[in-house]
Amino acid sequence: MGKLFALAVFVGLVAPVAAQEPKVDPPKKAEVLKVGDKAPAIKATKWLQGAEVKEFAAGKTYVMEFWATWCGPCIVMMPHMAELQAQYKDKGVTFIGFTKKDPNNTEEKVKTFVEKRGPKLAYTFAYSDDKETYDAWMTAAGQGGIPCCFVVDKTGKIAYIGHPMYLDVVLPKVVAGKWTEADVEGVKKIEEEVNAVFKATGDKDPEVFLKTLSAFEKKYPELGSIPYFHSARLGSLVKAKKTDEAKKVAEDLLAKGVKADDGGLVNTVTRTLVLFPDAVANKDLHPIALKSAQAGLKLAGDKDPVALFFLAEAHFLNGDKVKAKDFGAKSLAAAENPQLKADIEMRVKKYEDEKKDK
Repeated sequence: MGKLFALAVFVGLVAPVAAQEPKVDPPKKAEVLKVGDKAPAIKATKWLQGAEVKEFAAGKTYVMEFWATWCGPCIVMMPHMAELQAQYKDKGVTFIGFTKKDPNNTEEKVKTFVEKRGPKLAYTFAYSDDKETYDAWMTAAGQGGIPCCFVVDKTGKIAYIGHPMYLDVVLPKVVAGKWTEADVEGVKKIEEEVNAVFKATGDKDPEVFLKTLSAFEKKYPELGSIPYFHSARLGSLVKAKKTDEAKKVAEDLLAKGVKADDGGLVNTVTRTLVLFPDAVANKDLHPIALKSAQAGLKLAGDKDPVALFFLAEAHFLNGDKVKAKDFGAKSLAAAENPQLKADIEMRVKKYEDEKKDK
């Protein structure tokens, strides 16, 4: 990959499939917040979307999820949490996306993000200038990464602490009042099986991953929507030369991403089809790559360097060198990060090197 590493990092190509981002602030408090304890209060500087949650009302369920604008895995999870909020809204469940100030997560950045994505996500967002609430929840619970969520049951006690990707198995029982200690241990077992699926992505044989994933989804059909599987699934289908299946998965993910205004999901499809060698070599996938890249640019805006680069690559794959050069130049002009700019420049150079009649 060489110089492509920086570009891959920016678009999420080499990001961990698991969604735990390292936490900037190490735990400092000795106290422990655990399942079964009363949920701490929420103190926010601003409630950016939705009604302020002044207290945890009896008979209601809450999902308190910690995130940041710089946390890619957090943003990947948001559309699915929005689906869950819509699904459980009439059952008294309130989702709260809570974030605190840090050098890369300013109020301005958070506000801009919520203004753009919040209406479609349709759940509550809160921001704090200090760490009081973060420490009361995350630090006290010994949690070292985000996204991390706390489910507060109808009695105001914490029923679950962990990754939001498991909410599909947690919420039904918590809402029904049937959540037990055995279920808490059960999620730990599921986590081990999920890790086994992630581990299978490193196998040289894509069939191993596809088989492992299929077995997991048959055992836990309610967890079939975990978004971190999408890229590995599509990439493995491409590598295994299962073109028809790859096309269907790509089309389905693209349609879902466009409907939800989920640029991250659309980029998952695009980056796989324009950067993955087996996809680049498969002409049957090039039309979908172009369709996905066009959708991605529409969602990201015409000043986004990565979206412009993806569209340049897609046009190049489809034989339109003129448009490839045009969007490549726009991508370079829009790239402000020096390393990203250097990577894009190296990639788009091939548009000039290619003979016009080739």
